[in-house]
Amino acid sequence: MVGTAPELETALKGAFALGDQVLVEDVVVGREIDLAVLGRPDGSHVVAPALEINVEGLFSLADKYDGSADFRVPAELTETDRTALEDAAVVMYDALGCRGLARVDFFLTADGPVLNEVNTMPGFTEQSQAPKMFAAAGMSYPELVDLLVRDAVGVHG
Repeated sequence: MVGTAPELETALKGAFALGDQVLVEDVVVGREIDLAVLGRPDGSHVVAPALEINVEGLFSLADKYDGSADFRVPAELTETDRTALEDAAVVMYDALGCRGLARVDFFLTADGPVLNEVNTMPGFTEQSQAPKMFAAAGMSYPELVDLLVRDAVGVHG
């Protein structure tokens, strides 16, 4: 993690050596809460129970894939925070014109939710976040895959 001005300068020099555009993000301090949103053909939405990522420090690529991340589903949220996050996730899903399944990630800060990213093609193994969220709602991985395929080809029932 880059933390001081000299470290930032070194990191920027290295990044600009690879290209002429660099994105620098500020660290947002808060709980990482992710929501899976499934848009249905009738225009309705299904929002699975929220997932919280618990790691020491920043959530790294290694944490994501080495099994050390602690995913808590459902995330422990107040009713107010849960509703606000679910509503914001659906608004983002619709605003971006998403279809099928998307994962909308937030940081829940002392000042409220901050959008982190929208994953329009989230990971989709049984160990991935979105299937874990739907499993917490009682939908098995095969059932979720079947629903997504049926929605995509327009077969219902």
